[in-house]
Amino acid sequence: MAFEPKVVEARLALNLISSTEMPKLAWEALEAGLDGPAIRRLAAFEFPTFFQIQEVLPQAMKEMRLASLDKTAAALQLAKLWAQEILARNLDPFKHLRDFEQVWIESGYCRELHEFGNLDDEVHVARSMGQPEHETRTWLVGRLKKLTDA
Repeated sequence: MAFEPKVVEARLALNLISSTEMPKLAWEALEAGLDGPAIRRLAAFEFPTFFQIQEVLPQAMKEMRLASLDKTAAALQLAKLWAQEILARNLDPFKHLRDFEQVWIESGYCRELHEFGNLDDEVHVARSMGQPEHETRTWLVGRLKKLTDA
């Protein structure tokens, strides 16, 4: 997988990257041409603990040129990136509804993502009321477009 700085900085801010995933992240950064002592140290870990990661992560983030985001900004950034990818690659939006819910929860239920964090619930209501699948899909794609425009 390619190193995507905007995705990584958002996932880090939302604590969506575990300690054991950090070496792989460092390898991806190295493959992307980023380098530095902290990145190499992260890459060398086999089964790092939370504390080992916390010791080196701030410097590694600098070497990877990653911004330190607050949870709201991170959740909004990640949700927008996902919406863009779903639309650009014509992915099935129904398969990604829980992803939006997860980042909304991890953000502390930020107001900016309220209408997107509840998409799964809204789809269930539409289905229970007998709304045709193609109408629900069209509505859902419209919501994703609205998110990318925000």
